Amino acid sequence: MRGVKTGALALVLALTLSGCGVVTYTKSLFVSAVSLEAVGQQFKAVSDQVTAGCESKVITVQTCERYRVFGENFKRTYPIAVGMWRAADRAGDASMKGKAEDVVRVLAEDLNKLT
Repeated sequence: MRGVKTGALALVLALTLSGCGVVTYTKSLFVSAVSLEAVGQQFKAVSDQVTAGCESKVITVQTCERYRVFGENFKRTYPIAVGMWRAADRAGDASMKGKAEDVVRVLAEDLNKLT
């Protein structure tokens, strides 16, 4: 089972990081908390790289500021959306689950654009 989770995580990260079909494929990939966690892990990895780039002045001030604003929004919104998804999953509420997926999808798309 661990291999399946690792494989699914790698697939989600590969699709998201490559920019290939985030809009097309992400909807069907949000089938478990593992895929939701992958977006959070991607945010952390990108944030670490952006922080290093901003500190070393490799990344422009404008890009650093744009990412800072995005990051603040992500940190507020992502945990709420994941909590909503988990609650909807436990309750079997497909509509609420879809709304939570939509929020995370937009965050993933925005993160992908900034990457």
